[in-house]
Amino acid sequence: MVFFTLFLKVTGNIPYKVLYSLGRMLAFCVYWIPNKHKRVSLENLYTVFPNSTGSEIHSLLKESLFHSCMNLLESGMVWGDKSYSQNEGFVEVRNFECIKSSMLAEKGVLLFTPHLGNIEILIHYLGSELDITIPYTRPKNRYIDNVITKSRNDAGVKMVNTDSGGIRKILSALKSRKLVAIASDQVPKKGAGEFSKFFNNEIYSMTLLPKLQEKTGCKVHLMYCERKKKGKGFIVHFKESVDLLSGAQSGIDKMNYEFEKCIMEIPGQYAWEYKKFKRTSLESIYKR
Repeated sequence: MVFFTLFLKVTGNIPYKVLYSLGRMLAFCVYWIPNKHKRVSLENLYTVFPNSTGSEIHSLLKESLFHSCMNLLESGMVWGDKSYSQNEGFVEVRNFECIKSSMLAEKGVLLFTPHLGNIEILIHYLGSELDITIPYTRPKNRYIDNVITKSRNDAGVKMVNTDSGGIRKILSALKSRKLVAIASDQVPKKGAGEFSKFFNNEIYSMTLLPKLQEKTGCKVHLMYCERKKKGKGFIVHFKESVDLLSGAQSGIDKMNYEFEKCIMEIPGQYAWEYKKFKRTSLESIYKR
């Protein structure tokens, strides 16, 4: 883990605008060299945007690979001393007032997000402002797990496992009128989700969000992170509350529809390299 430690230290000390330029150069290499991230991203983009031209798809691919490269290069910044948060205007926040309003209802607040921009920026902002609990799937590497967990705990975030014990803690937090944040666009394990639609394609989605709202009556809001152009920082977006209570299936469909809307605002920043359509009839696209 010496290399990883050195990588975090070096990238954490590079000025952000320089890091941004390095991201462009790294993405250029990743685009031209055959690799899994490029292949999976292309399959997802062609599936989601069947009416787009090849040049439009590859333009989105280049942007997506760039933002994935930036997530890697920003590791030292977000898992280090987080000094970026002291730079005025580097992290801009929009519509946080709607979250404050929902907190006044004293029913708990459930925030959900897709993997847009850098999710660590979002997590650290939440930890600095709110008493918040976040479920966390631990990486297999214990050292990396320790780095991530310490960083998030230092930011004020309460981390819980994604097992039954963690779900109980999440329920307890919401019933205690606190806040919970979940990245809910990932594909759950078999038996832990339901089929829905994502850009008119079959997808296997988690059912946790509508179930939590049904059990606690909490307010639910979409949030996401946007990376600004030219290395100027990030924008954290909060959306007005949504209702996922009209039955489990309708709730899941509504969640995915909200994802689609915010992804289409900045489609190049979505993590298209994730196998979004696994555990469906479309899974074979990743084996071609």
